[in-house]
Parts: sequence; C-alpha cells; structure tokens
Amino acid sequence: ILTDIIEAIARKLIDAEKTLTELDSMGDADCGSGVRRGFEAVIGSIGEISRLDIGEMLKKVGFTLAYTSGGTSGAMLGTGFIETGKSIGDNRQPGLIDWANALDKALSVIKRRGGNTQVGDKTFVDAFEPAVATMEALLESGQEISAGQFLEGAYKAAKIGSDRTIEMIARKGRASYVGERSRGNRDPGSLIIVLIFEAAIETFRRHQ
Repeated sequence: ILTDIIEAIARKLIDAEKTLTELDSMGDADCGSGVRRGFEAVIGSIGEISRLDIGEMLKKVGFTLAYTSGGTSGAMLGTGFIETGKSIGDNRQPGLIDWANALDKALSVIKRRGGNTQVGDKTFVDAFEPAVATMEALLESGQEISAGQFLEGAYKAAKIGSDRTIEMIARKGRASYVGERSRGNRDPGSLIIVLIFEAAIETFRRHQ
C-alpha cells in the first residue's frame, strides 16, 4: 500500500502545479514546476522504489525530490521523506507510534534547517506541525486508534493549519520580502502537506 500512496501523492501534486505556482506568486513562482519535476522523477522510479523496504523506499523518494525539484519546497520535502525513512530504518512493520515518531523527528529537522521555522511563519510547518501533533494526541488518548482515524486526523489538522496561513504575513522565504501584501494568500507549502495527507487517506480508503 505504501507504493500506491507514494504514487497517489506524486500524481496529486503533479496535478496541483498550476495552483501551487499561482500561490507562489509572492515568492519565487517556481513551487509548482519544481514539485511537478520532482514527483515526475518519483513516478519514473516507482518500479525501483516498490522493491525497497519501507525505510529505504522513503529515503529514495526523498533523495529523488531533493535532487530534481530544486528550490525550498524540494529541499524541505526531500528532507521530510529522508528523515522519516531514517527513523523507520529497517522496521518492516512500523506501527502508528513508529510513524508518528518518525514524522515528529522529520518535522524537527525541517524546522531547524529552515532557520528555526515556527507555526505562524507562513510555511508548510503551519500544516505539518498540527498534523503531527494530532497524530500524537490520538495515540496518547488511550483509545484504540485505527490507521484510517490516524490519517484522517492528520489530514483535517493539516487543512485547518493551511487555512490559517491565508491571513498570515510571511516571515520566511522570498514571500517575506513583500510583508503585508503576503496576507490573503494561502502558503503553497502548507497546501502541499494537505495534498500529501489527502492522497494518503484516499488511497488507504480504496484499499479497505
């Protein structure tokens, strides 16, 4: 199922090129084309990716994105997949707690590499951090949580976080140079995170 999820994520983000480019008009306006280029390379390698163990699969996706996407989005997405893969390691049957821990570690590295990026800076951390926090909160609730509930919770939290970026003023990246004019525009990186979780939950539901 992970190969199918990766392919679904790739296709969804390739299809989002125009929207991402428009949202990145205050920045470098290269987010859409870079993400498309990176995930087309992932699709091109999907046969090789599918034969790897989970940790190596995620790292392969990450390195592919980092080498082919270019720009901030490519670097941060690449880091996210690589660090998640490193944390999963040689665990062939990671549980929900393993995924939550791996994504939390990836988030920490991304924030550090982004210059201590925080929620409120109008970046994809505004969607990614709430998603990870929701996953952790669900697991700590003491209730039995299914993989579907886990992904659904992350998706909804990411969507709310992304929606909040619309009224934020960018404090990181090229968009931060325009100050107040960045308000009223959704951060494209936050939308990428929403689409990743959306593709994951849609694919998971099809497999049920």
